[in-house]
Order: sequence, then C-alpha cells, then structure tokens
Amino acid sequence: MQSRSAAPSGGGEGAYVLCCPDKFRGALEAHEAARALARGIRAGGLAAREHPLADGGEGTLDVVLRARPARLVHRQVPDALGAPVEGRIALFPDRSAMVELAEVAGLQRLAPEARDVMGASSAGVGMLVGAALDAGAERVIVALGGSATVDGGLGALRALGARLLAAGGEELHGRGRDLPRLERIDIAGLDPRLRGRLELAADVSTPLHGPGGAAAMFGPQKGATPSEVAMLDAGLRRLEALLGLRGAERLGAAGGFAAPFVAFCGARVRSGAALVRELTGFDRALEASFACLTGEGRIDAQSSHGKTVAGVAEAASRQGVPVFAVGGAVEDGAADLYRLGVSGIFGIARRPLGLQEALASTRANLEWTARAIAGALKLALGGPSV
Repeated sequence: MQSRSAAPSGGGEGAYVLCCPDKFRGALEAHEAARALARGIRAGGLAAREHPLADGGEGTLDVVLRARPARLVHRQVPDALGAPVEGRIALFPDRSAMVELAEVAGLQRLAPEARDVMGASSAGVGMLVGAALDAGAERVIVALGGSATVDGGLGALRALGARLLAAGGEELHGRGRDLPRLERIDIAGLDPRLRGRLELAADVSTPLHGPGGAAAMFGPQKGATPSEVAMLDAGLRRLEALLGLRGAERLGAAGGFAAPFVAFCGARVRSGAALVRELTGFDRALEASFACLTGEGRIDAQSSHGKTVAGVAEAASRQGVPVFAVGGAVEDGAADLYRLGVSGIFGIARRPLGLQEALASTRANLEWTARAIAGALKLALGGPSV
C-alpha cells in the first residue's frame, strides 16, 4: 500500500506525526513517552500529536481516562496477598466501566522476595467488578495484564458468589495452591448480572496451559519454583476440563483469569491493545496523520504478538501510513514487526549504558531519536532536514 505524501512543517494545522507509544516500563508512563516523542518531532520541524496507548497491562486505565470522560469510584479491596489496597473503577457516560487488575493484584505491587504465586488470589479484582455492577455498569471491562496471580480466576469468581469445592466438600479460597485440589464449582450464588456484561482485555495471547501456557510462561516471574509451575499447569489443565473449555484464545492472560468467566458468564476476551485503540479513538487520530511513531520499553519477539507496537503497525499499514517503532532495547525477534508493516525499528540508546542510567536517560533519548526520524521524514518528503 502506498504511503501518504503530504507533510506540513512546524506545529500548525493539518497533518501530523502521530506519537502513540505504550509505556517504557520503569522509566516513563505512556503519556510521558508520547510527550517526549512529540517534542523530538517538533524539534525536527514537523507537526506532532500525542496519543498514548496501552495493551491491557499496567497503565491501561490511565491511558483510557486521558481520552474519555469518566467518574472515578474508589474501593478498598485486598491485593493479591490479602493486604488492603485502594482500587479504582472508571464509570463512563455510556454505562460502561473499567477496572485494571494490575492496580490491585499486580506484580509490580510486590517486592520480588514477597511474591507468592501459590498464595495469590484475584479476589480483589472480583470485588471491583461487583462494585462496578452495583454502580449501574452494563458493560464492565477488566484490563488483565501485569498480574501476580495464577489462580485461574477462581479468587475473583468466589468474590462474586461462586463456591469452590475440593473432594469431600471442603470449601477453597481460590488461590493458586487451590487449583490442583478443585473438584467442583457451585455457581448457584454467582452474581447473575455478570451474564454478557464482562469484556476482558488480554495483553498476551497465551493459552491456558502447556509449555507456552500461563504457568510455564509467567509463573517463574511471579515467584513459582519449577515444581510449583508443574502443579499450577496441571491445575489449569484440570480447570479447563471442569469448565468444558476447548481451544478458546487468550485464556492464559493474568494466570487464566478469563477461563471461568468465559464458561459461566459468556465473557468476551479481546486483545487489550485493540480495545484501547478503540476506546481512545486511535483510528480517527490516525486518519489525519502522515506518519506514525510508536514504541515500548523492549521490542522483541513478543512485540509482534498482540502488543501495542504490532497493533499500531497493522492499523497504520491498512491506512497507508508509514510507521516507525522505537524501543529502549531492541532484541532478537524484533524484525518480525517488518512483516506487519513497520518501516523502521530504532533502539534509542546513543551509547552503552547500565540499566539505571538507561532508564534515567529514556526521555532525552526518545526526543533525540524522534528528532532524527523527523529529519529523515522531511528529506524523504522533499523538504530540508533540520
């Protein structure tokens, strides 16, 4: 598909470079990264528009709140290990609501030595969903990424009225360690308002179990030992059989959170990156752009599988807009993005740096890289470089 060719200079009206990155984890939130990229583009003599994005992981709620008016409701709920934490519910004028799992049951809330995936539960997330329904929400979106849990969504399910039973009728609490012991799920008390109202935004396309499943892929970073990974994987396989699920996509996100809600409530699991683009009006912003600049902290083989950069590349390619991707680190597998329509991939580091210095330099390096891209764009479009 041919790319667009008209590009105004300066910051005036008309077409612009759309700056639409995800967060640079540990360094900048998505809106901060978008601002840095836009500064660099403007310093290079081109117009820019900031449009931060997310993929369903940490920061998704804040990105959506920057694009849509909402009323915020705060509720105290337990975090993944039971400590009290304040969670937010965004209530939108169209009677939809959004909560972010990572805010209450997120891995980033726990120090590495405190992570306990066998004892972790998604109960607090279920409580926020219930509170959203109490507030009148007719559609509840849950951003799933960044979880500290591999409980198959059982903690949240129990918080919403289900009973989890082991052999002999013992009631389970819905933690990771309960997965292998689960014999039966009693949904007689499950909140009936859940039916058809849940939309789950997954940041990964991971299956529920197996070598590429929730436990094997993400259990170790959540504190699981090799033997615990095997126990959790067996438990998720057992859960799939109990629920009668086969072949459903994205069920491994957030430690299998979606599985029981798909089975019992007809929940819809969607790409988090696609949903955020929809909620923030990305396609409309893209229509007025002549180039697109996206990025994330690490561009690697995972980036082409449902992440923000991949989604931007596919959407921009459909509209004939050239897209460039920048990353704090560019690793093996990044070249897969070229197949999705990316025109160029750039690492932002200007010299070898240690981790802490690299994080501290992210803002300046994004501006520098964006300015260089602006200069190249101007030359390609027949104007003088800056």
